Amino acid sequence: MLWKFALFSFPLMIPLNRQIKIRAQLMPLNSHEIAQQRHLKRHLTFWRFMAVAVVIIGLIAVSAVTINNKTFSIRQQHIATIEISGIIYRDDRLLAQLKKIEKSDKVSGLILIIDSPGGTVTGSEDIYLAVRKIAAKKPVTALMRGVAASGGYISAIAADQIFASSNTITGSIGVIYQWPEYVELLNKVGVKMQTVKSAPLKAEPSGMVPLTDEVRQQVEISVKDSYDWFVGLVSKRRDMSINNALRLADGRVYSGRQALAENLIDAIGDIETSQQWLKNQLQQDGKPYEDLESIDWTPPLFEQAGLNRFLKIQINSIIGVKVFDINSTKNISSTGLMALMLN
Repeated sequence: MLWKFALFSFPLMIPLNRQIKIRAQLMPLNSHEIAQQRHLKRHLTFWRFMAVAVVIIGLIAVSAVTINNKTFSIRQQHIATIEISGIIYRDDRLLAQLKKIEKSDKVSGLILIIDSPGGTVTGSEDIYLAVRKIAAKKPVTALMRGVAASGGYISAIAADQIFASSNTITGSIGVIYQWPEYVELLNKVGVKMQTVKSAPLKAEPSGMVPLTDEVRQQVEISVKDSYDWFVGLVSKRRDMSINNALRLADGRVYSGRQALAENLIDAIGDIETSQQWLKNQLQQDGKPYEDLESIDWTPPLFEQAGLNRFLKIQINSIIGVKVFDINSTKNISSTGLMALMLN
């Protein structure tokens, strides 16, 4: 009787299908019990799909309400806000939203809310150029929150006015290019790479062969070229000499207070400060500015990579099989040198 007690005293946390497998291993089953197990499996699968259906229906309902409310709101004159957070890559959804903001005659101004340590140089440049196009038509301000470093700072200097908290991590002006070298590891396991290529610098640098002086020199040239471009942007957008920009561009980070003293930002402020600055600019330009609502144009929450990945993981877990590829990078590209503050 002891084995029966152990068999039917499973903790509730053990999944049902796992319990069935364990029981099948502990004792032989007759045809009636096998039929019962099959029924239980079908029952479990049904409720798993029902759970997914509820999640999907809930998301559709919430997103429909959100989209309807936003669609109604953006028909009125307003101030757009858009968040740039996390590692910056080329994000087609974000760029599409910025293009819509540029073209919309209902958007009076834009607040960029930035909380990013940077990312690829190309991704940061994409945002910079898109924001500059907006700034040619309507006032733009940047609000730097926890961190606006490297590529995050590139995004910020595209704005006409930059606000930050007194302790916002700012700067890290520079470019980095890293790659792993695993030549010794390959040697230890007895693997030797054979390569035929059209020129010595093709597909270099490569972690599968030792770094040569020629390759290192070429990488340094590429890094310096992007670095010079970055420093030039800082000099131009912050109205300082190249020498002063170079002095600040040694890769260090500054607090918001230090950044203000070095003219890397315009003022210490928050979202209300940013809104008021935009309204003042509109007033100076003779445009309507009173009672303007701020509307978030950031790609809808359920479309963003973080929540989207979370939901896919949960649905995969509920179903018990891999329905979604949680590592999909369809909308982003990570190619290019990095303008990133690394810990």
